[in-house]
Amino acid sequence: MKKFNKILIGIFTFAILFTLFNVNTVLATQNPPVPVNQSGIYPYRIQAHNRTTYQFQSQTRLTVNSNVTIEGNINCDEAPMIGDKHFEIEIEAERDLQMNMTCTRQEEQLGLQLGNTYRVRNRNQNLLYQEGFCIRIQTNKSGEEQIQAKLKIQVNDDNQDGTWAFYNEAQGEWESVQTTVQGGYLVGETNHFSYWTILIPETDDTIPSFVGVGTVIGLSVIAMVLVVSLKKRK
Repeated sequence: MKKFNKILIGIFTFAILFTLFNVNTVLATQNPPVPVNQSGIYPYRIQAHNRTTYQFQSQTRLTVNSNVTIEGNINCDEAPMIGDKHFEIEIEAERDLQMNMTCTRQEEQLGLQLGNTYRVRNRNQNLLYQEGFCIRIQTNKSGEEQIQAKLKIQVNDDNQDGTWAFYNEAQGEWESVQTTVQGGYLVGETNHFSYWTILIPETDDTIPSFVGVGTVIGLSVIAMVLVVSLKKRK
């Protein structure tokens, strides 16, 4: 019995040490976001196999993870309007890349406005834009080079049924790609870059998140005033 108890204690001790080792390892390899509080274009450079996160104006976070070295510019001036969103891109490429990224809340010239619905390619239903996040990605990749990328954005109650979509310039319309939920993120895969965003299926009871509580309260007050006015007239 004593021998059995010693074995159990040994297993328990080993499990604790193993857990502590893994926790310390994870904590050691996770770097905090790089704060970017300046406006305008932000130049960046990330060495191969280094995962780096930038947080713009204490709001929008962009994470880049690649098997090659990547450098370029990021423009996320609209972070205060975009809000607390976390976008991540994972890239597998054949050589070092130059990559520029621009984050916006809307792209009016492409018809991407909050509350708009779209009949996109590859889908038999209307899709609604309410994410408030669009990213344009540009690289110096040539036509002969192979590149694979995963686009990720953190899941929330509003976008959990959403799909990644890109703007097909040849067709002049938005086109969706297969999207899955992995580790709390909406994930889409691609081999090319363009304007990318999240669209969600439109339903009869869909209420766009950009309609604020103040708007609802205001409409309610107006309705109450009308009711009182009608009663007084009677």
